Amino acid sequence: MNQPMYQIPQQNSVILVGRLTRDPELKRTTTSKSICRFDIAMSSRIKDQVTGEWKDSDPTYVPIVVWGDQADRCADRLKKGMPVYVEGRLKTSSWQATDGSKRSRLEVVASRVQFLVRVEAQGQSSSYQQQVPAQQPSKNVDTGEQGNEYVSDNVDVVDDEEVPF
Repeated sequence: MNQPMYQIPQQNSVILVGRLTRDPELKRTTTSKSICRFDIAMSSRIKDQVTGEWKDSDPTYVPIVVWGDQADRCADRLKKGMPVYVEGRLKTSSWQATDGSKRSRLEVVASRVQFLVRVEAQGQSSSYQQQVPAQQPSKNVDTGEQGNEYVSDNVDVVDDEEVPF
């Protein structure tokens, strides 16, 4: 009977769309479970009040962690600069630095990573820039935890020259 009189609903859910700032890094745990880490950058369009021109805001960088089979797919197919859609939850990771200080960071543990361009497995010779012409809409490939992949036409492609990293 030590339950509170009321319960406050809690939700820990994030949805992000951004571009990879570096190639994914794949590691394995001692039990051989895959873990893939990468960072994405996002920015907003803001209107300069003085000039009236639209500009990109300063980017926000977010670390992403992906586990299991989905981690293997991300490591095989994603590259720096590629756009992704990420669903997941926030988690704080803490560790002890070599100088003895305690460090922590907030990261997203992804439950779903959706590639926003058509990609091939790493063994293929073509790169994602060659597969998706800059003037055409890209294909959207879902690589959810179930392992199903479907393709839809609903994403605009940004020329790689416009990627700030």
